[in-house]
This record gives sequence, structure tokens and C-alpha cells, in this order.
Amino acid sequence: MNSQRISRPQLESIRQGLTDRDTAILESLARHRLITSQQILRLHFWDHASDSAATRSTNRALARLADMSLITHLQRRIGGVRAGSSGNVWTLTEPGARLLQLIGTEGLPVRFRPHEPTNSFLEHTIATTEVSVRLSEAARGGAFTLLELRREPDCWRAHSGTHGGVLQLKPDLYAVTASGDYEDYWFFEVDRSTEPPSRIVRTCLKYEHYRSTGAEQKLTGVFPAVVWVVPNAKRAATLRAHIASAQDLTHEMYAVVVPEELESLGGAGIKASGAQL
Repeated sequence: MNSQRISRPQLESIRQGLTDRDTAILESLARHRLITSQQILRLHFWDHASDSAATRSTNRALARLADMSLITHLQRRIGGVRAGSSGNVWTLTEPGARLLQLIGTEGLPVRFRPHEPTNSFLEHTIATTEVSVRLSEAARGGAFTLLELRREPDCWRAHSGTHGGVLQLKPDLYAVTASGDYEDYWFFEVDRSTEPPSRIVRTCLKYEHYRSTGAEQKLTGVFPAVVWVVPNAKRAATLRAHIASAQDLTHEMYAVVVPEELESLGGAGIKASGAQL
């Protein structure tokens, strides 16, 4: 994952040649850290006349940005060799991160990761990116308005522990959506079926402690719903049962869903913590 050293004047020159879509792709990489070609297509090339046209445009744009040493893809692919270029996982290079700093987009978490990630980190990060992409798609389809979306560590919450000191609540995503006259607030936890249900319950207890501090409620007047996004219906049923039977949990504060259910955010299927606009 080595990248060419590019001077500031060279970056300025490259910047002048970027399209708005090029810049948007770089910003998506900065926000998500790791993202597949197919996810880039769904975020930035969904408006093409056909899937094949969208795929060709996506591949051309990514190849161009890679040729400029602004992005690179990992050696591993999602879905293996058979996935082809659609399974490539992309990340910013050091020049790409510097270019975004040069542009100076406010509130953009620019990250550069010089080494190949572990399998567990890769899979969890791509799964979290998938939640973000699905939320964007649902908003584009009119299911709700996506007012705010933050990934970790930008959505983490520091708060006081019971016996002093500072604790960190570490959700994978935080979102604010709007439907009708209401804003809804959400914390998302992405589960890969790698942790025992007891550890999921312990994480829920961390949310309970943070809720008891009142710090979040001071910001918006409500505490966000906590949504666990799991890979399949079997895992969803398991976690729902453990959360429902756990003591000391505000059970209505938690939802367990598969990714396909995210478009129901704020509807009858996924309850929200919200406030009237």
C-alpha cells in the first residue's frame, strides 16, 4: 500500500482537474475508511441508465483516482477473486488524505491507513459502511430524510464513570433522520455474529449507564434508540431474546434488525427516539 510522494504544488494541480464526483468519492473514503467498488457505485453512480454503464463509470473513476495516487485498493477482495473488480476494497493514500486537507471540507474525518487491515477489522468496517450506504439509499428513495450521519470515532461519546474518570461509549454509527414533523435519533452497533450474546447485553448496559448521565439528553432532549444490525434472521432472533430477558435494560430502547430492514427506520418496524420539529 505504498503511495507516491506528491508535493503540494502537484496536489494543487491535481485538485484543479478533479470533478465534483471525484471529490465526493474521496470524501466517502475519508468518512468510511474502507469501501468496496460496489458500494462506491451505489453511492455515486446510481443514476446511470443501466447497471453495466454504472459499473464502467465507477471503474473508470476509481482507476483515474488510483492513477493519480489518491486512492489504492487492498490486496484482498470482498467475495474473493471471483468478485472481480466489484470486490475491490478502496482506501485513501497519504496524498489523497493530504488533498482533502487542502480542500478543507469542514467536519470531514480524513484518515490514512498505511497497512493492510486484519480480516476482522476489514469485515467489520465494510459491514458498517454497508449500513451507511443503505441509509443513504433509503433516504434517496424517500423513506426518510437523513439529516446527519457520523461514523466512529466521530460519533463516540465521552462521559463520567460511576467512580470517576472518563469512559467512552463507542457506537459504530450515529444518525439523525426526519419523517414528517419528527426528528429521530439513532445509535448503530454492527454485529458480525463473532461475539457471544452476553457481550452484546454488556454493551447495552454501557448505553444504559450513559443514558443515566443525562449528557445526551441535554443535547437534543431525547436519548437515541440503539439499533443492532446483524447478518441474518437467526442471529436477530437470538439477540432479541437475550436483550428481552436481560435485567436492568430499558427494552424498548433497543432494536435488532438485518440490513434489509434499515429502510423501515422510524416506521412501525423500528421504533425511534425522537423529538418534534
